[in-house]
Amino acid sequence: MSDFQKRQECILAFMAERQLDALMLQRVSSFAWATCGAASYVNTATTTGEATLFITPSGRHLITNNIEATRLEKEEELVKQGWQFHVAPWYEGPGVADQLADGARLGADGPLPGAQDLSNDLARLRATLSPVEGQRFRTLGRLCAEAIDSAARAVRPGQTEYEISARLAYEADR
Repeated sequence: MSDFQKRQECILAFMAERQLDALMLQRVSSFAWATCGAASYVNTATTTGEATLFITPSGRHLITNNIEATRLEKEEELVKQGWQFHVAPWYEGPGVADQLADGARLGADGPLPGAQDLSNDLARLRATLSPVEGQRFRTLGRLCAEAIDSAARAVRPGQTEYEISARLAYEADR
């Protein structure tokens, strides 16, 4: 069974324990966790992204705008995971989410009208790492150490804090 399949089983068990009909995930951290690493954000300084996951026992829905849909399909390859895309023009509100949630016992990863805020429970759930995630973190730690080492060796007297942080960002992006 793949890491993604295990994750979806975990989410469905979480929902069953709480007698939920649906779970709505809007936070960047929840989105990445539920999709095993996909990015819903455009701006890295935000807690919510440009896509929302709506999960029920019978389906996986991804709600996004027309600007982000292609990126999520092609770059993040979320169609391959079985997410059913619901795409609306960027200027419209969350109409699809409201339709999907109509009358459902709904949980969410943050405050949301009509939903139970399960952000703390979901944070604990996300903190439990699978063996694959543990290996990813070890790899990430090594890559971060290499970037910091390389950036630190490149620092020269007289450089500004901005120049040094730019160098670190460059090394981290390589």
